[in-house]
Amino acid sequence: KSGGLDDDEIKALKSLPPGFGKGMAVAIVELGETFETTLEERCDPDFQRKVAAFGADAGMRATVIRRVEYLKRPVKVSGRGGVFKANIDKSVIPDGWLDHDADSDGGSSDKKTGKVYYSATF
Repeated sequence: KSGGLDDDEIKALKSLPPGFGKGMAVAIVELGETFETTLEERCDPDFQRKVAAFGADAGMRATVIRRVEYLKRPVKVSGRGGVFKANIDKSVIPDGWLDHDADSDGGSSDKKTGKVYYSATF
C-alpha cells in the first residue's frame, strides 16, 4: 500500500482512459506560479505529497498546478522536446476552460478555424 491505496488502485489512477495513448495530447493543464524552494520546504511531508517527490529529489523549483482535466478526446501530436505550440480543436477542450479569453492564459485562438493553440511540453 502507498498512501492508503493498494496496487490495483494505484495502477488505475496511473492509467489513461480507453482510447488515450502515446503520441497524443490527452489533457489540459492550468499552471500557476513557478517559485524557488529550500531543501527544508522540500522535506516537509505536505510539500512532498503535493509535488509527488521527496526532499532533494523534488528540485529547487516548483510550479503550482491549478487544475488539470482530460481532453474530451485525445489528439494526435507529433512528439517534440521542450515547449512548442500544439494545434488543438476547441471541441476537445473540456467545458469551463474557454470561458475566458485564451490570450490571457498563454493560448491564442483562431476564430475562423475554431482552433486553440497552447504552448505545451511533452
